[in-house]
Amino acid sequence: MAFTSISLAQVQDVAKGTHNFGIGLNAGVTVGDFEDSYSSNIGLDLFYLYGVSERFFVGGTTGLASYFGQEVNIAGLGEVELDDAQFIPLAGSVRFSPFTNFLVGADIGYAIGVNDGDDGGFYASPRATYMFKGKFPIFAGYRLIDLDGESLGSIQFGIGYKF
Repeated sequence: MAFTSISLAQVQDVAKGTHNFGIGLNAGVTVGDFEDSYSSNIGLDLFYLYGVSERFFVGGTTGLASYFGQEVNIAGLGEVELDDAQFIPLAGSVRFSPFTNFLVGADIGYAIGVNDGDDGGFYASPRATYMFKGKFPIFAGYRLIDLDGESLGSIQFGIGYKF
């Protein structure tokens, strides 16, 4: 259930005082404590960023992240197919543009578990983004959902569209 999301909130060609909305798609490979339970993930993100200055942006993001359950061997039960897990992240976003068309930053907040038994937990997603043609953020990053001290993480890649 590695929250896969495309972080469309990463824009470089904006000026101070501008408002930026976006949507994106992402996919990733699950790592961390749940890598043997969930194989991969996909996600959809919605974002908003406000240009505080020429190089600094703040805002928020939400979306849906789906992690695909794998077949695992449980002592006494044998092979069991785990259900997929979905999360809705609610996070604040910070981005910094050290140079043209490139951003670094993170989303930090809480991921709400959608399925029964998935309570959710702390959410963090550091990333680096390249803005292609000023409208298409392409990013690579890491997503973490802390589930009672165990990490559901994923290495993410995505693309989006900035309105």
